[in-house]
Amino acid sequence: MEGDSEKERAAVNLSRYALACHASGKPIKREDIRGPVMAGLNSRSFRPVFDLANAFLEEDFALKMVSLPQHEKKAARSDSANANASKTANRWVLQSVLPDEARERLDMVLAKDEKSILGFAAMVLSLIFVNNMSISHEQLVLYVRKLGPPACVFPAGEARDMSVAGVATDVHLESAAHAAIAYLARHSYLDKIALSSANDRQGFGETQATQQTADAEGESGVEYTWGPQAKVKFEMMDMARFIAAVSGQECTPDFIKAVGRACGQNISATGAAE
Repeated sequence: MEGDSEKERAAVNLSRYALACHASGKPIKREDIRGPVMAGLNSRSFRPVFDLANAFLEEDFALKMVSLPQHEKKAARSDSANANASKTANRWVLQSVLPDEARERLDMVLAKDEKSILGFAAMVLSLIFVNNMSISHEQLVLYVRKLGPPACVFPAGEARDMSVAGVATDVHLESAAHAAIAYLARHSYLDKIALSSANDRQGFGETQATQQTADAEGESGVEYTWGPQAKVKFEMMDMARFIAAVSGQECTPDFIKAVGRACGQNISATGAAE
């Protein structure tokens, strides 16, 4: 018979596991919780342990575990493949429970790499945001090449190989763009969706190098949209404010409406899509 002490021990283990996942930028997975974290407890203890761990995290760290949305599994412009998708949450990330004013007063400082990755992700996601929430692989590679991904998204050795004598070559830029996109997809900022046909591709501004690389890597019939991590970390109103700041404009009601039209959503002042 399971006692409160066993559940409390499992909740402490889950809190530690959640913090470790947060520090490494990985999602908290249900299968990992059921393994070593809840060893010796039955499946009915999952929810009580999860809720207790969330209470510990909120009280001690002002964080809570929130579920990641399901990955997009549809063909482009079609919702049919998601019709029978499971509604059970299987992955979570930690999110601050502090109000915006409190975070501003604390002047919270991110680690250099974390700040670079979030900034880069926000730029990429904003481009998708104003492109009706989807973008072809070829377009995305072109945009990422222009942005210049931060070195922290590459393995240490690979980052050094991205330039020759300090000057980036076209091949290195192309390789860096593909590696950066793969990083964002691997960390659930982007979802890759297979297009229903080659004719659905936008093909806007494609270079021969980009097209050849995409064809060689099997990406010529692919587009990207926001992934689960993006949907949790970036609310629509926050993205509208970010786009206004980057473009040097005021985030007026008219600007918000214009951005909403570009992403195909009616953005409310609360940050939700109406």
